[in-house]
Amino acid sequence: EHTGRWTKAEHDLFVKALNLYGREWRTIAAMVGTRTVVQTRTHAQKYFQKLQR
Repeated sequence: EHTGRWTKAEHDLFVKALNLYGREWRTIAAMVGTRTVVQTRTHAQKYFQKLQR
């Protein structure tokens, strides 16, 4: 799996999965395919922080 910055493709899958499944990190991670559940949850936390700005 990848480490470091998320690619646009990974992020697009993440957003799509988030809209479909909500905070089901395991399901989202499976859909992204290249990230662990922990990485997915961390990415989500940062993503939500950005949205709040």
